[in-house]
Amino acid sequence: MTINIGLVTSDALVLGCDSVASTTDFFLDPLKIPWERNENGKAITDAEGRFSLKFKYSDFESIVTNAWGGVTKMFQVHPSPSPVVAVTAGLAKLRDRPIASFATEFLASHERRSKKLVNCKTICQHFLEFMRKQYDEHYKDSNLPTELRQGPEFLIGGHGRDDAFASLYRLNVQRKDIHEHFTNGQCGIAWNGQSDAVERFIRGYDSSLTADVEQKITGELKAYSDKVNQSLAETVNSLLDKLGQKLPEGTKVEVPKPPNIQLDWQQYRVAIEYSNLPLQEAVNLVSFLVNVQAGKGRFARGVATVGGRIHIGVVTKKGLEVLNEPAVTHRYTGFSDDQ
Repeated sequence: MTINIGLVTSDALVLGCDSVASTTDFFLDPLKIPWERNENGKAITDAEGRFSLKFKYSDFESIVTNAWGGVTKMFQVHPSPSPVVAVTAGLAKLRDRPIASFATEFLASHERRSKKLVNCKTICQHFLEFMRKQYDEHYKDSNLPTELRQGPEFLIGGHGRDDAFASLYRLNVQRKDIHEHFTNGQCGIAWNGQSDAVERFIRGYDSSLTADVEQKITGELKAYSDKVNQSLAETVNSLLDKLGQKLPEGTKVEVPKPPNIQLDWQQYRVAIEYSNLPLQEAVNLVSFLVNVQAGKGRFARGVATVGGRIHIGVVTKKGLEVLNEPAVTHRYTGFSDDQ
């Protein structure tokens, strides 16, 4: 997993990400699935004592099996005068190559072009087509069911040559989809990957919380409505029996069905004027949000799948500036206690 942040202000696009990558595998917990049983309630087995289970793809659990740091998730995909930069989430490799290597290949091919692309959305479309070819090649001979296949996703944006403002898009390689977040002077923030802590900070909630709360309220109202209807029917029938009367044909005695509850969750958002953020404050905000998600991964139970060094990139019409990036060094130079 990972955390990606993209923030568009009136000055620039600021991108942030962590540097931890993890591998996952699919597992099936047989104790969570109803076993096939005979009429006596005994689990069915074959001649060798093997049990029979019926399951759906949704019964599979994705479990982290390994995690490591130092991964590059931010990269430039198109050169100036139309600098476009991406951060990636989801599948970390295709065809046993890291996603960053494909980005480098794509960038090099466009650096060699005598006529550079100038429109940010067009560049995103070209990059999506390029990555989709790698995705198709990756799964060409795979027996993994389509429902369990994964693909990389990107927050990607920058400055087109003729654009006055930065723009930001979301690419989903598996669905071959481009979603427009902010263009033509629109400003705001978007996130991708493992981002529940970020979503809760910005919005005051996350998607699973809103679904749980609204479903709980709707369920309780329906249960209460059913009880009221039952009580009302019993009362009316009792009264009619005492009067020796019958309910006129076609008459229904019931209360209206309860509505589906949808709360105004927008009121809980943190009030931030993204367009007016000074560049330093925009960098501070993106860095803080990556740290919020990384902090949850560090202190919560389980394998931390977000963390490591935070990478921040600023994209302006001048190009990409990656902030405070250390050089690769040789740290382990041997034991120092030799005589």
